[in-house]
Amino acid sequence: MLDDDAIYTGALFAFTEALAAGITTTVDFFYLHDRGNSNAHAVVRAARDAGIRLVLGRAFYDPDAPTKAPARYREPVGDARRRFADLATEYADDPAVSIQPAPHSLHAASPATIAVALEAGESFEVPCHLHLAEAAYEVDQVTERYGTTPARLLARESLLTDRLVAVHAVWIDDEELDLLAAANVAVVHCPGANAFLGDGIGRLPEMLSRGMRVALGPDGGCANNRQSIFDEMRLASLLAKARLTDGGALDAATAFALGTRAGGDVLGLAVGSIEAGRFADLVALDLGDLSLQPRATFDSQIVNSMQATAISRVMVGGRLVAVDGKPTRIDLDELTGRITALTGDWSRPPRSQA
Repeated sequence: MLDDDAIYTGALFAFTEALAAGITTTVDFFYLHDRGNSNAHAVVRAARDAGIRLVLGRAFYDPDAPTKAPARYREPVGDARRRFADLATEYADDPAVSIQPAPHSLHAASPATIAVALEAGESFEVPCHLHLAEAAYEVDQVTERYGTTPARLLARESLLTDRLVAVHAVWIDDEELDLLAAANVAVVHCPGANAFLGDGIGRLPEMLSRGMRVALGPDGGCANNRQSIFDEMRLASLLAKARLTDGGALDAATAFALGTRAGGDVLGLAVGSIEAGRFADLVALDLGDLSLQPRATFDSQIVNSMQATAISRVMVGGRLVAVDGKPTRIDLDELTGRITALTGDWSRPPRSQA
């Protein structure tokens, strides 16, 4: 049973790992609600303690969703809407926390629920996050239940808007891509998680050729095991080239932009680039690191060869939060102790089941 302390520990673990790897803003697609917002407060507390900028995507998960999920996830849509509004109002003046609605997916939230979540996003002027066509089974389930594919269903129900952020969008055909592009729907491409789970490869070059707004993300630890946006830049480029058998399918400059400024633009946050009017969220690289040599091709090295050893400093909101892969605000020994207490110690043999 994940209680408040366990939820805090898990979030602190994920956020600290992300900061050390050069991620300054994270989206936590969070749906462990227990019919309230206390668990969400634990996640926000962890983000504040670690020093990361947080978007908390408060999930809407229907009570009668056909997919099996714990009761802790599920809420009547009216309760989800009200609790989202309570959170969004509570953190409205916090520059480091953004609360955004997140109807889980079309196999866990009905079109009616998604419509309520989109209205909530409109009301608070924030994006609305939705897992879309992540795996083949989702397409099969949605088609069986509604008679059409996920993206076509959203179009049929007038739910494709420029406020929608479609996470994954792997199983999408050309016509569906055209529908998403016409509605200016944003996509979060998660190549590492999609590969780890065996879900497939998103059609990133085809999205970009249509002028779609796309950003990169690693997804959560249970779907990827690595929280590094630089890893996702490299993998996005490699998979696009391999899938299309085209070495120019996704160049380094484009991959870098998708992992930096594009993320801020999709989230509606002033992050991702160094310029006036944006937050002082910065990642400093060690130019002497071997993985960034030769200097003549530095821009390409960041995406294609950079190792974590090159990440020297990480700053969020003008505050130093990681140095040489170590957090500045969190005691690592204490954190690893919390993780071991929660998950068990590999060095100790299991107790006899006799």
